[in-house]
Formats: sequence, structure tokens, C-alpha cells
Amino acid sequence: WGISSQAIASSKSELLASKVKDAIARYYENNFNITASPNGVVQIKGQVNSLYDKLHIFDIAARVRGVKKIEDFVAVNAKIVPDNIIKSNLLEELSLVHSILEPNRIKVAVDNGVIELRGTVSYYREKLMAETVASWQKGALGIVNNISVLPPKLAVSDKNIRIILHDILKDSFPIETKVNFTVHDGIVNVTGYAHTLWAKKHIETEFRKVRGVKDVINKINIAEEYSNIS
Repeated sequence: WGISSQAIASSKSELLASKVKDAIARYYENNFNITASPNGVVQIKGQVNSLYDKLHIFDIAARVRGVKKIEDFVAVNAKIVPDNIIKSNLLEELSLVHSILEPNRIKVAVDNGVIELRGTVSYYREKLMAETVASWQKGALGIVNNISVLPPKLAVSDKNIRIILHDILKDSFPIETKVNFTVHDGIVNVTGYAHTLWAKKHIETEFRKVRGVKDVINKINIAEEYSNIS
């Protein structure tokens, strides 16, 4: 007796669904409803407690050989958090992640729990890390990642370095309005006046972290009129 093509297709679908379910079960105990079609389209239905878990499940499923497309029916059962709180928490966490070299260039908007990431970064890994950090946020229900990654030559250009350094001063040292700098062939000359020795040292430290900066010549003076300011 021959096996019908329909039976073969059904067996193939069940096998693929079983492989995906087993892969997810290594990390999650949730009882997900997983089905598959003969052409590799997988449907995943269920609930998770965070957006990170949802994205992680899709990543696990995508690694299973034979999966060509994933249809999303996974709901995030997260506690409602105001959009402004999600945004504030995310911006703070982005600034603390060392693998994101230029957090000040990432812009965040939140609408009904859906996070939109915009701006530019120098490395693709920064874009991915920003998305991961966003997925950790309590109350996050979705992510739209519109961050652009600069081409290598543009990322290390003097023009791009100037933009980044300006953002660092504006966001991390807002009171140091008398600090100036120039950039030529990756060499940064910093002049002007700072309130404290701490500011002088840390401005140089942050500038040196920027991709494309070859050296920082720190000629910042400590302004006498600021010497009594704590």
C-alpha cells in the first residue's frame, strides 16, 4: 500500500511542530499551542509575561531547521505601565549598557506600550542591544526598531564624531556650556572652561570612548568663578 501525499504532508507538519515545541520547552514551561504547515509556516499561540519572552520564543523557533515563517499569536500578559514611565526607564537603562557606545543618539517614543526606537548608531550590535533592552521593560507590548546603522566610513568621519561629541556635552554635561572642541582627522582638541576638575576629566573620558576618536587633547581650564561651586 502506498502512502498518500496528504499523509506525508501531515506527518511532515506534525514533526516540525513537535520539534518547535520541544525546542521552546527547554526554556519555557508554558503550554503553547504550536502548529505547522508542510511549507514551513509555524503558528505559535499562547501567553507570556514579558515582551522579552515573546521575542525569545520566536528566536528559539527560528533556529529550528525547516521553519521558514512564524505567525504570531502570542499575547504579552504584562501589567499596564504608563508610556512616560516606560520611556524614562528605557532611556536610563540604555545609558548604562556599555555595549551601546552612543546611547544619546537613540531616541525613544512609546504609544500604548509599543516602543519605537529611532536615531543612528555605529554598529549593528548596538541596534540589536537597544531592542533587547527595550524588550525587558515592564509594560512593553511591542517594539518598532527604526534605528539606522551608519556605514563604516561615515561612522568614523569627523562630521559624525562632532555630532556625537556635541550630544555627549548636551546630555551628560549640560552645565558645561563654556566647553568647546574641534575635530580634525579623528583628533579632538577640547578648550574652554569647566566648573570642576571632575568635569574636565570625565569629558575627556567620554570623548575617548567614541568610535573614530584617535586622541583627545584636553586644554580645558577650571574657571575661577566656578571654583566655589560644589
